[in-house]
Amino acid sequence: MIELADPQLIEQDLELLPGDAVRGDPARPDDEKPPLAGRIKLGGPEARRLTPDWLAADPELARYHQEQSHVYDFFLLTLSVTFVSAAQRPRLEFAHVGLSLTTKPGAPEPIAHSMDPMRRTDAVQVTRTRRLGPQLSLLGADASLGEMGRTVGFTTHQPWVEALGLHAAEPAWEFRRTVATELSGCHVLSAVIRTGAGAATDVACTVTAGVKIPLLRRYHRKLRDPLRLEVAL
Repeated sequence: MIELADPQLIEQDLELLPGDAVRGDPARPDDEKPPLAGRIKLGGPEARRLTPDWLAADPELARYHQEQSHVYDFFLLTLSVTFVSAAQRPRLEFAHVGLSLTTKPGAPEPIAHSMDPMRRTDAVQVTRTRRLGPQLSLLGADASLGEMGRTVGFTTHQPWVEALGLHAAEPAWEFRRTVATELSGCHVLSAVIRTGAGAATDVACTVTAGVKIPLLRRYHRKLRDPLRLEVAL
């Protein structure tokens, strides 16, 4: 195992443009809605090629890299997302940080070989009451006459960040507000990208977020310049 230090990423404030409402809002066209600004910052992305010299400290990793190097190149991609919370603004309900990998030549297809974080959750306590009425019918929570019931408590785990698209050309991380966790603070995201040996690969990044004002509305922003992964010969 090799310890990897996070690079110093330069952050930029993202101004996300309004998209479609999850519930329709026909009274106000999208081009009349203000953008979502000052709520999300993106650091990077930056990429470093994984070289034999870098992996030499771990013989097993170095051997695996050597076996694959005639077909694939590997890059460590790092980016960060910062959610800025403010009491007077609508809170973020979700955010989606998506990558799109394209390469020339087109085969083999570039993929996210591994991703971090994969999944992080909050433990949430849940209480449910199961009720039986006449003729063993299941009753709703508001039923009370002629019933018998039992209250059951258990712990569930709500994910607040999950990796999507592992081993695919469009990996992403999905953040969601939970009962216990608001979307706030800085989060570092990493992926090992596998490309064809000697191929030039572009990494486009799109950020989507949702807030309730009062409807749940989506906002999005695609970075203008894709990151280029290429081996300098």
